[in-house]
Amino acid sequence: MSIKISAESRSGLGKEAAKKVRNAGMIPAIFYGFEAESQPVSLNPKHLEQALANPKGINGYFSLEIDGKEQPNKVLLRELQRHPVSRQILHIDIVCPNPEKTIDAVVPLNFVGRSIGVSTGGRASRPYREVTVRGLPKIIPAEITIDMGPINQGEQITASQLNTGEAQLIFDRDFVIFKVAAPRGGAKA
Repeated sequence: MSIKISAESRSGLGKEAAKKVRNAGMIPAIFYGFEAESQPVSLNPKHLEQALANPKGINGYFSLEIDGKEQPNKVLLRELQRHPVSRQILHIDIVCPNPEKTIDAVVPLNFVGRSIGVSTGGRASRPYREVTVRGLPKIIPAEITIDMGPINQGEQITASQLNTGEAQLIFDRDFVIFKVAAPRGGAKA
């Protein structure tokens, strides 16, 4: 099932043009990519939020309609800029990737369960909240779930242990995703 995003053409580029679009209650965006001519568009914020509520979120593979005309290729949403306080979307890039070429995408990590090591007094460390994966646009996962339950004190989960489905995890070194350290001062008797 494809999620549709509707956009309207707009004229003008730059801060002033974007400010006018925001003042009209819309979100400024730019559409570009594979077999697509770059063009500025505007999006209805309510419709965009509904589209982003899909199971894959920002990593969804969307159909795009501009001024009522459906674009031939699916699109990805990238460079989502939000207001630092209100979290309101300020600008977004709508990218048409080549469906036959691999892309890199940032995927959030979803930590589930309560670690045995934490239950017995250990300290959990989750230094990363997201990782980068590579694959065709249609196989990019919405998130990567990590079960922390079986991890005891002194144990860890590294990047190479993650299940990314058909996508390939990209990393220079095998970094720690989750670990449980012994409590400070050693174990209590």
